[in-house]
Amino acid sequence: MIALPILPHAAAVFFALLAATTGLLAQPARIVEWVENAPASDCSRIALGYPVPIPVDTPLPFTGFRTYSGLHMRHQDLAATTSWVHAFEIGETRNGRTFWAYQLGDGDMLTIDGLPEQAMFTNAGIHAREWQSPEVSTGIIELLATGDDHPLVPFLRDNANIIVIPVLNVDGFLQTQRTPASNWLGSDPDSPDYSPRDGRMRRKNMLAVDEVLGTGQDHLKGIDLNRNNEPFWNSSTRSSSNNDSLVHHGQGPQSEPETRALDAAAALGPAAQLSMYTDIHSFSKVHFWVRSPNLRLLRITENLLRTFSTHHQSFPAGKNYTFANGFNLPVNVGIGSTDEYFTYTYQVPAWTLEIEPGNSGGGTDYGGLGRNGHDGFILPESEVPRVRTQLAESFAMAYYKQAGPPALRAFRIIDKATKAVVVDAQWDTFSATERQLHLFQAQAIQLGRSYRFWTAFDKPMRMREGGEIFELPGLPDSQRIIDTEVTVDGSSLRVTTANAQWHNEPGDAPDGYLAYPDDAFGTDLRFKMASSNIDLVGETNTGILNLSAYDITGQAVDADPATPARWADGGWSGYEDSDGVDLRDNGGVDSTIGFTMTGQDLGDPFTIEAGSAGVWRDPIQGSGGFKIEILSARRALMYWFTFDDDGNQDWYLAVGKISGNQITFAELISVSGGAFGQQVPPEQVTETVVGSATFTWSGCEHGVMSWRLQRPGLPARQGRANLERLTRVMGVDCGVPSLAPIREEALYSGSWTDATHPGEGFTVELMSDGRVLVYWFGLDPQGNRRWFFGTGEIRNGKFEFDEMLTASGGRFGSETKPETFEVFPWGALTLDLACDGGQADYSSTEPGFQAGQQHLIQLTHVPGLNC
Repeated sequence: MIALPILPHAAAVFFALLAATTGLLAQPARIVEWVENAPASDCSRIALGYPVPIPVDTPLPFTGFRTYSGLHMRHQDLAATTSWVHAFEIGETRNGRTFWAYQLGDGDMLTIDGLPEQAMFTNAGIHAREWQSPEVSTGIIELLATGDDHPLVPFLRDNANIIVIPVLNVDGFLQTQRTPASNWLGSDPDSPDYSPRDGRMRRKNMLAVDEVLGTGQDHLKGIDLNRNNEPFWNSSTRSSSNNDSLVHHGQGPQSEPETRALDAAAALGPAAQLSMYTDIHSFSKVHFWVRSPNLRLLRITENLLRTFSTHHQSFPAGKNYTFANGFNLPVNVGIGSTDEYFTYTYQVPAWTLEIEPGNSGGGTDYGGLGRNGHDGFILPESEVPRVRTQLAESFAMAYYKQAGPPALRAFRIIDKATKAVVVDAQWDTFSATERQLHLFQAQAIQLGRSYRFWTAFDKPMRMREGGEIFELPGLPDSQRIIDTEVTVDGSSLRVTTANAQWHNEPGDAPDGYLAYPDDAFGTDLRFKMASSNIDLVGETNTGILNLSAYDITGQAVDADPATPARWADGGWSGYEDSDGVDLRDNGGVDSTIGFTMTGQDLGDPFTIEAGSAGVWRDPIQGSGGFKIEILSARRALMYWFTFDDDGNQDWYLAVGKISGNQITFAELISVSGGAFGQQVPPEQVTETVVGSATFTWSGCEHGVMSWRLQRPGLPARQGRANLERLTRVMGVDCGVPSLAPIREEALYSGSWTDATHPGEGFTVELMSDGRVLVYWFGLDPQGNRRWFFGTGEIRNGKFEFDEMLTASGGRFGSETKPETFEVFPWGALTLDLACDGGQADYSSTEPGFQAGQQHLIQLTHVPGLNC
């Protein structure tokens, strides 16, 4: 990007002296060659001191530069073969070539919590000769597409919308690669003996230029695309109205299709979600940026540049990317560059990144001869992999920061002795601008009892290298810790803590992370049975969690997660500080979680028993429910009978893990591939993981559940339900013992299936009142999931269901509407069961369902009631 007319005076004198000493002054316009070695007196060649890079027509990264076609093939292949790269045409060059932008991430433009994603835009290849720039932008695409093991990539894929234009000046870039070692010298109007033009050193686009290097009359023509933008178009001596000038600004702002394409790419954000813009150039290892009157934007941009540069210096071979102090920059002064356009038009942190080599050394940074300052544009091939990959990682850190400040997402208190979750708090997304706090408490927190505090955030808060936490250099010690304090009536409680750690293993609370490694922190905690604590808590009182934490880059948590932080008007909106004040962009202490505490000894909290089995429902939704079977080895089986959005029946099943008072069903299964009454081979039936669910009980009669369902091509869906018990299983007690006698038929409570009918089956429950309940989960003749149910009697040792029922008209996740919900007869069923197997005989009154018979085996048993 650097040219003699825009260099500081001292540098201009240096290069003039350099030209004089190498015999390049007063030479006629001519085509010269870049070579590895040549005498200094040779006016037809410029020696680099290292091999001249020649682009290779390959899509794969290697130790060198790729051709435009190789780069384009790489972008398109990643778009075709991964879920993380999405290609968009955003316009055409004057020569009819397509501008391509790539959207990186899952493509749904929503975070995993359902909030609008922030968008970050990186442009490259605006100056044709700067080959490092397209390689770095492609490195970003490659990192997001293939970096499954990178600590930030999974988070960015899910929660950020990253837009990359890998080559903006397509026509000009192709011109440089046609003659990768040749260009004109001796004709630049400002520096004829120093500044090479066209060919390998073309900077501008190809307006009024043919593609033949030897055409002497047009090799100076074209537009400097980084002088073609509002608001400072034609307002600086660093741009020119001279058509032959290296910094010719064109006939008007955004006169060129390339600069107009930037707005089309920004619209992929969409523009209202944009929170960062960078234009990649080379060389000089510096961030150039502009100061607008928006002081919030000034401070945030400078902090972001510091994060980028600090991260890059942390590499073993990292470089120092300098940037000006914001308050030393003049206000409202620019040259017509793209970063100025985005600063003023979109009010986002925006800058020009000049990558390697450094300004003072140029090619000498790598052992070159330094005979022409423009050797800085010719990075040795050996340096390309390092520059490409390390800068892509520094960009990932900047994207992480601008994806948004961290916020508390979930908080749990787990009883150490029983592993019961006694406090479960989570912020659920309600709209694009609002979260709602869900708080469940199974028992009051007791003084003197040991607990595990588990806190989870909406982004990874630490990253690791070699398994150890990596702290970004330059952060104050205060930003490297997480601090949790509990107060009652404004006074701190005395506690003892132990085993504090960030969680890097899956598994959720208390020892795993929530969504990404190191997004959750845990510590053992006990409130001392001290007189000061007893006085504060009394019989019961409310404890307030005061949470202070910082993310990887030093951003403090949002003090009020109820209003999600989002970028607006040059700063963060909804990002409150400790005083509850917005628009200060600095976060604070989160004090939004409160829970009941007691000085009394309440004993152990409730834990799941065999008698927790039964049918449960949400009394508000009402049209569906859950059949829970408690199994041995701390496992449980769940059938979820529900409806889809159109009122049709649907169901899921899952096997879960029991811990304390909670069952975690990590995989909800949806079955397809069969049809009612048909015997099908097992391989024809497909089981698809569609989501997850968690059930938590406060006692034998009440609990809560949360769920998350994936939807192909759509954002994930999540929700909650309150639980109330509908049935009790004979032979197993929960709480007050059942008075009903245990019948022999209680041994048959459990799940039954016919091996020739995979993907369907019966769950049978002999209820405590002696009646029998059955749910049949299967398929209709067209292969749609259906469920049928009935309450029957025991006659002559058989379970007789004279009226099996079915239902329609419910709506998934919605309150039941009587005018649409209908329960109606389906048919009849007889189950003749024994310990060594059984038989089902059925008939139906619903058209399309044929009468039939199935031969059953028992899959599950009630613990303690095995045959």
